[in-house]
Amino acid sequence: MSEHSTASPQAHPRRPIQQAQPQSADVADASDATGEETAPKRNWWKLAALWSMPAWLVSLLFHFLGLTALVVATINPPPLPETLNLLAASDEPLEELEEMVVEFEPEIEPEMEVEMEAPDMLSESFELTALTPDAAMMSESISVESLMPSKPADFAGMDPNGLMADLDGMGAEVGKMAKFFGTKAEGQRICFVVDNSASMTSGRMETALVELDKAIDSLSAKQKFYIVFYSDTAYPLFYPTPAMEMVNANDKNKKLVRDWLSTVQMCWRTDGRDAITLALNLKPDLIYILGDGAFTDKADIELANTSLKGITIHTMGMQVKKQDRDKFAAIAQAHGGTYKDVGITDEGKQLMKMNGPIPRNQKRNGIWGIKLK
Repeated sequence: MSEHSTASPQAHPRRPIQQAQPQSADVADASDATGEETAPKRNWWKLAALWSMPAWLVSLLFHFLGLTALVVATINPPPLPETLNLLAASDEPLEELEEMVVEFEPEIEPEMEVEMEAPDMLSESFELTALTPDAAMMSESISVESLMPSKPADFAGMDPNGLMADLDGMGAEVGKMAKFFGTKAEGQRICFVVDNSASMTSGRMETALVELDKAIDSLSAKQKFYIVFYSDTAYPLFYPTPAMEMVNANDKNKKLVRDWLSTVQMCWRTDGRDAITLALNLKPDLIYILGDGAFTDKADIELANTSLKGITIHTMGMQVKKQDRDKFAAIAQAHGGTYKDVGITDEGKQLMKMNGPIPRNQKRNGIWGIKLK
């Protein structure tokens, strides 16, 4: 029985190896003996069967098996674990996260209260002497001597357009109230000191020009006025061919002012000393000062501490910081005037949109920025 089972290869079909049941010693010895003889034959038979297959069939078989395994893995993915294991961090990172959330909330800082301290230069004051600007104050075509006080007879040669025709005498009539950015005041000789620094952007400068035109247009023919811009230096009325004195607010001069305002440009720096000195030497009884920040040469502090008789000064801040607002307010308070916050108007925005941005001069261009390098 044992010999028959080992002699025929059909008695051992291919199946997983299983642990054999105990047999007698004789049967086991016979099986081992016959196994040693038949095992090499069986292995060579398998290799011979594989080598006898065409190469394309072998490749197709392996590709089919790989594709089948991929489909099975895709359709039946391995089940997710019933429990989710997380790595818990220490308490310190959690505390840092909470601090970050708190810091993300915006904080509104209260405006810092600024107290104006008396600087060393407060003993100085503006002297109302004849204006003697340096040679760079005007363009090359304007001599320094032309800015010095002149006799009325000399104006005929300097004023071919007749701007000074009505300068003789102030007259007994006071005229209408002046009005600039809504601030009304009574005055016969009115001077507007206006910022044309490079920071007057986004419609600020355009708004100032529109309000200047409206203020001049509201004056009566008996009132006199003057405009001086300040940035790197003073730019007087009708610059670069400036008027030597205040002009009457007649229709002709109002038209000339309107045309001149359309030529004004902006320049770097915010030095107000030259402009304020020029304004005071014109002997006004009313001054309006408009700016978007403090003077860089501390002219505002000096003006607030200078005693001026018979001159009312009103100030306006164009979207200024609190510390600059305090300085403008101090000037007005010292000279019987008021301070007012002003902003960009719709008319100013429309003018900027229509004409484009006003040129800003970072260096001298021949006419504007004459004190810049």
